[in-house]
Amino acid sequence: MDITTLLDTNTICLDLQAQTKEEVLAELVDILDCTGRLSDKDQFLRDIWKREQIGNTGFEDGIAIPHAKSDAVLKPGVVIGISRAGIDYGAEDGELSDVFFMLASPNGDDHHHIEVLAQISSKLIEDDFVAKLKAAESSQQALELLTDIEANQSESIEALSFETISEPPSVWKQQLARGKEHLLFGTSHMIPFIVAGGVLLSLSVMMSGHGALPTQGILADVAQMGIAGLTLFTVVLGGYIAYSIADKPGLAPGMIGSWIAVSHYNTGFLGAIIVGFIAGYTVAALKKIQLPDSMASLSSIFIYPLIGTFVTCGAVMWLIGAPIASAMASLNDWLAGLAGSGKVLLGTVLGAMTAFDMGGPINKVATLFAQTQVNTQPWLMGGVGIAICTPPLGMALATILAPKKFKRDEREAGKAAGIMGMIGISEGAIPFAAADPARVLPAIVAGGIVGNVVGFMFHVLNHAPWGGWIVLPVVDGKLGYIVGTLAGALTTATIAILLKKTVSEDEESLTTRQAYSSVEGEGVADVLAVTSCPSGVAHTFLAAKSLEKAAHTMGIKIKVETQGANGINNRITSTDIRNARCVIFAHDVAIKDPERFSNIKIIDVCTKDAMINAAGLLQSTRR
Repeated sequence: MDITTLLDTNTICLDLQAQTKEEVLAELVDILDCTGRLSDKDQFLRDIWKREQIGNTGFEDGIAIPHAKSDAVLKPGVVIGISRAGIDYGAEDGELSDVFFMLASPNGDDHHHIEVLAQISSKLIEDDFVAKLKAAESSQQALELLTDIEANQSESIEALSFETISEPPSVWKQQLARGKEHLLFGTSHMIPFIVAGGVLLSLSVMMSGHGALPTQGILADVAQMGIAGLTLFTVVLGGYIAYSIADKPGLAPGMIGSWIAVSHYNTGFLGAIIVGFIAGYTVAALKKIQLPDSMASLSSIFIYPLIGTFVTCGAVMWLIGAPIASAMASLNDWLAGLAGSGKVLLGTVLGAMTAFDMGGPINKVATLFAQTQVNTQPWLMGGVGIAICTPPLGMALATILAPKKFKRDEREAGKAAGIMGMIGISEGAIPFAAADPARVLPAIVAGGIVGNVVGFMFHVLNHAPWGGWIVLPVVDGKLGYIVGTLAGALTTATIAILLKKTVSEDEESLTTRQAYSSVEGEGVADVLAVTSCPSGVAHTFLAAKSLEKAAHTMGIKIKVETQGANGINNRITSTDIRNARCVIFAHDVAIKDPERFSNIKIIDVCTKDAMINAAGLLQSTRR
């Protein structure tokens, strides 16, 4: 969001009348209120003071940046004020403050807050900017000093999203985007429990040779391990959704509430998702209540978890538990009753969704639906498990059948895609889709549909919540599973070959291969990046590699921090941030520790943007 879209001549005052800190904050809030951006100026002023109590916002060289996120803010806004006499604001250097930037952000809109702070910081470090601002003779002249921000930022945003954003997104869209991030955050922590529990349980049944849970010996112990994983995943799902919304105080209410919902009311994963959001927003609301200083230290470990757990569990027991349980029972009955054309329709929808974005949000919806039904409706995973692996296997097959249709890099990628497909990782097809989406996407979607429907028609049962041929030991109807995989992969390969044109490469592009990697040293990178996806595996590292490769080609030093399944790797430090010109957030879930980047320009996109348009992203950082 550009600061200039939040400013006009009415929000710039070149001669503040205030003489104290209290008066200047009140005067700036009055100016903001006159623009219609506040619903309750008194509430916003209280929130400004709450922020000041955390830490004084007066800085060196007479600059002060009071700011707050508040429910009283209807629309984001910025007020600029100049005090000719100077005000004792309590700045660390002891000097008077005379230039004020007041930021108002809707509560929960973290990105706006960080972006505007970064833009203001980038202007303040420019030579003579503050002096020119003080010397401005009119509000219009002061506003013109900021117009270059608008040009630079709008070009960057246009390069990323392919359209110029002139208005902030609606509150509803912002909340929807935040909700999706919270859900994917919970899902990313849940997946290891499903995989470990499902595979262990399935192996114990398969090795027992009786088609039922073993009751004695080591296999019975292995079965109990699997049951534990499949029991805990809903608790983890609800708990980490709440954690994403309300931080650590939301963890206990989310987990305890989800356990109550699942164990007492059989609400399944849908109940855990609903409970996670209830717990998170309950604790977030509790954190807004002003507590006495004597109780503040107890709030996060005692008050918020206690009250949040009571409210969340009460909502489950007395309001939503029974209705959700009834809805889940109806869903399972409907799935169990599907046959013939019903299975064809469902297989078409699930196959298309699973293959479409190869591990992205749409894929996650379809696979999560099947994974969480693996105990009661394993035939769902029978089809979806096939659809998971057909995109990479199909594109690998296409590179073998028609090598002249693919560049050398793509043929090399085909080898890796084949391996990834066999072990159930859809993301192996992403390099092909990124290079030629118009031709590759229809091919992989068609293959996913064919594979999923064939699996349903052969009545394949997949007892593991995963895909690819790696799960064949726990599949009932192995022939159907193999036939479905081959049919889906062949469909994808055939369509891709028919749609793609023969490519030609010169000798240099055939023989020259440049090494590329992320900068690992401290403070030497021109551009920083953070990548993170729901699973913390494929999209995270594919986005990182795309950025690294594009940066190498363009002669840009880039340091990429990956926040994945193995934690944070190649962590970006304060020295990196101080010396770089911007940071790219390529993420599908919330970035960890985003407050580190409050003083640097942020380019915020999803992982797929980084994979498809890495060069465009990096080019925008030069403007």
